[in-house]
Amino acid sequence: MTGSLALPDRQPLEVPAGTLLQLAANDWTPGRGDLPVGTDVVVVVSGLRPANSRWTWVIGHRPQCEYATTDEHPPCVELRVRTSVLSRHRARA
Repeated sequence: MTGSLALPDRQPLEVPAGTLLQLAANDWTPGRGDLPVGTDVVVVVSGLRPANSRWTWVIGHRPQCEYATTDEHPPCVELRVRTSVLSRHRARA
């Protein structure tokens, strides 16, 4: 899975794998994993996948996960993130 996502009529949305995303409570909705709903969360990006023009699925790990020291560890979390938030993140990178 790549960290690049092409959106219609826009430049590809790129968030490199390993990027630390700090998300406000209203920037995301739950998918898979044990993320506390309605709170700010931090996710280490493994990949992206389109949801629709307003939302993007972010697949990754919690920072406290041992993914970096474990072979072939699947991503721990999957959440929908506002595409505009990811676009702002790309602009800062």
